[in-house]
Amino acid sequence: MSIARFPRLTHLTSRVQLAAYCLIMLMCASFAACGKAQEAALADARKLLEEADIAFTQKDFAAAADKATAAAKLAKNTPSFLQRAAEILYLSGRSADSLPLFDRVIELVPEAAASNWQRGIALCSCGKFAEGAEQFKIHHDVNPDDVENSAWYFLCIAKTKGIEAARETVIPSNGDGREPMMSILKMLQGKIEPAEVLEAAKKNTESGQARVRAQFYAALYAGLYYDSLGDEKLAVKHLKESLSYGDFGYMVDTARVYLADRFKSTALPDEKSEK
Repeated sequence: MSIARFPRLTHLTSRVQLAAYCLIMLMCASFAACGKAQEAALADARKLLEEADIAFTQKDFAAAADKATAAAKLAKNTPSFLQRAAEILYLSGRSADSLPLFDRVIELVPEAAASNWQRGIALCSCGKFAEGAEQFKIHHDVNPDDVENSAWYFLCIAKTKGIEAARETVIPSNGDGREPMMSILKMLQGKIEPAEVLEAAKKNTESGQARVRAQFYAALYAGLYYDSLGDEKLAVKHLKESLSYGDFGYMVDTARVYLADRFKSTALPDEKSEK
């Protein structure tokens, strides 16, 4: 398959912007690969992905995963479809099944490899922390100030090389404006405690959705930090707490899946159920 060359991305200000850029790359590669003989199969795959999204929204995770798997089989050379199928599989609790699809996307579009932070999270959920570290390390090249990337990289290094190595190799940020990201970075550096991150989320935001969102991120990354330290009890406590702050999309579902995969403390339903 012929892959178009894309300009190197040196700086992006947000994950939303990064995801949009990555999607454009994947769609361009997909369209280049699509001949008339594939049109019917891709139309079926698109319909299956739409149905998978609906099932996922309804929290019917088993149906969502099955439809995403079927779509991937019809679109095995179409990166944008495979990426979405992989994401649905991961968020539906099929972490291991998502990885071959994420890997296939990178095989088809090597230029998109650094942007695929979703793959890094799936690797962590599967306990593949060495590979996860490599993914988050290259993600820093295209998204240099994202503290969430720093936190996941810290987790991977702590799991593979120990907490001291993780502290020594914290990925820096020149400024992540989302609360309480810079407090999270200080926590990774050993400058403040998780309790201070939780307090910053409340103190530095106005009441309402902004505060709730900040409290979600504070609890999520406090949970990952305690997991890095090997404190399972506090990791589970804070990961569960993060789920109490509402639905903010991909990362809330990530907290749910990571909690179930790594600690087996929350069963992911095969039938419809509440999150």
